[in-house]
Amino acid sequence: MRRCGCLAVFVFAIAASVRIFAQTPAALKGLSADLSRYYFKTPADEVAARAELNLALAEMSRYKGQLNSAHQLLGALRQNETVQNLFAKHEGYLHLRCSQNRKDPACDADKALESDVDAKTAFLDPEILAIPEDRLRGFLTAEPALASYGFALTDIRRDKLHVLPEAEQRLLDQFQPQIGDWQYDLYQQVVAGISFGTVETSSGPLDVVRQRNLIAAHGDGRVREEGFKRRYAGFASQRDLLAFALIHTVQAQNLLAKTHHHVDAPARKYESLYCEPEDTRSLLAAMAQHGDIAKRYEKVRSLDIDRDYHQPAHAWDMSAPVQELSPPGTSLLDARHIFHEAFAGLGKEYQSEFDALVDPANGRADILPGGAANRYGGGFSIGFDRGKSILFFGRYDGTFKDLSVIAHEGGHAVHRQLMTANGVPPTYDHGPSFLFESFAAFNELLLADFLAEHAGSPELKRYYRERWMSIKGLDAFYGAQDALLEQAIYDGVVAATVRNADDLDRLTLKIDGEFSLFPASTPELRTRWAMVSLMYEDPLYDVNYVYGGLLALKYYDLYTTRREWFVPRYIALLKNGFNQPPKELLHQFLGIDLSGPALLNDDLELLSRRLDQLEAN
Repeated sequence: MRRCGCLAVFVFAIAASVRIFAQTPAALKGLSADLSRYYFKTPADEVAARAELNLALAEMSRYKGQLNSAHQLLGALRQNETVQNLFAKHEGYLHLRCSQNRKDPACDADKALESDVDAKTAFLDPEILAIPEDRLRGFLTAEPALASYGFALTDIRRDKLHVLPEAEQRLLDQFQPQIGDWQYDLYQQVVAGISFGTVETSSGPLDVVRQRNLIAAHGDGRVREEGFKRRYAGFASQRDLLAFALIHTVQAQNLLAKTHHHVDAPARKYESLYCEPEDTRSLLAAMAQHGDIAKRYEKVRSLDIDRDYHQPAHAWDMSAPVQELSPPGTSLLDARHIFHEAFAGLGKEYQSEFDALVDPANGRADILPGGAANRYGGGFSIGFDRGKSILFFGRYDGTFKDLSVIAHEGGHAVHRQLMTANGVPPTYDHGPSFLFESFAAFNELLLADFLAEHAGSPELKRYYRERWMSIKGLDAFYGAQDALLEQAIYDGVVAATVRNADDLDRLTLKIDGEFSLFPASTPELRTRWAMVSLMYEDPLYDVNYVYGGLLALKYYDLYTTRREWFVPRYIALLKNGFNQPPKELLHQFLGIDLSGPALLNDDLELLSRRLDQLEAN
């Protein structure tokens, strides 16, 4: 009873802060990451510390051509861990500085350092592959300490057909910025030069790009429409140059894939995730066949809009608020309390780690209300072995979407911290990105569910129920929409059916029409391809959101139906690291079959139930 009473007061406090925050967002105090505490005291210290990294690389080079004994192999693997951990500290520091100011010299230094380290360690995989199978078994028998690297060695040898000779790989690594990185640099430069403008509101102007979440959730339909159209018009104004960058991205990635003896870039990406390319293509096709579930949600929202605003709904209205409900806004102080309560069900260990991440005294979060010029507007987390993970969020406006991003990226940071606390070595602290995404997306589902359960009114409860669905419940389908579009672009470039912006427009309308009601009636949406920045920044990454979204829904189902069984196994999975293929990890810890039809079918059933509730209300 006492807990319920405290929670009631807490929810009342949130409601009060929402009203205050909606009037004075600039009064928010941000959180600042203490880079001098966790990384390097000054930029000059970081540069000086590269001497240690260079020494580690020089030590690494001593093993080149010398992997002729179990002792040498063990030494090379351990030294590689040392190199990668030192590099991760430098890379994290430079990446954070670059995100704080995109004009900082750290941006170029980050890419150059990564290229250099990759080139100087490129010999390791080819030389491990050159060890005959029977000799490698002998090494494992002779040196028991090699057992801990068993899966890492298996993983390298799994890629045997695709690993290049050291000289070729070294050359590719040296020229990676010129081969595959310049396209995203161009994309950023082009987008930064677009004058998107602002939208005037009763409380002042809103920036079309940096404040797009506030515009999308604005109560004035004119504001939503103008913000939507200005943003799309801005991208359309540079569509030819953006198409040039995207098509050259595709060409470069396909050539790199073929150089590594893959059929094409999509096959290379899917295989890197331990997925058979034909299985992934079949899954994406199945998601499109069930695209009506995303359209069904749009119909629910359209009925809401018709009821509240007495006019037909448009694409720009999908995040419109109920007329009697001001869009909730939350201060960072209240956000910390919300996260504390929302993640209580995952146990004290997880809850404490998330609390520590967003505690201002710890200096582990860099979150700036209102953003800043040249500051990266998105979010991410970063960390390295034996170090503290850091959360970055470029612009905080107090919207639910902002809270959701922090829950997501904070989930990545907590996951890294749990692995570090459990002693997971650098060799196994990374794995298929869709597993990382699944853990982070699950946090977003828990956040929306918590806020809905403790909402102060039926209207606010429905608002969060809809956010549950639109922001993460349907994430696998929206991910499939982007992944299918990207896959189709790659296929089209190879077939010479995608050559320019017009071809990209037509393909976008075709693919998007399988998941949305609006492409046929909203001509602006044809340019949506230009807004999917991940296709430039991290080609073919979007497929991770498909697998990750499906898994997050399954975690949520297990959490809500078998919590006592699920939670300890889930936390154990987070702490374990990636010392097995993803299918085996999921089956071992949670009994989930990643490749079978049950995962998609169970998720479809869950989404249908949630949509039934929205329709009934």
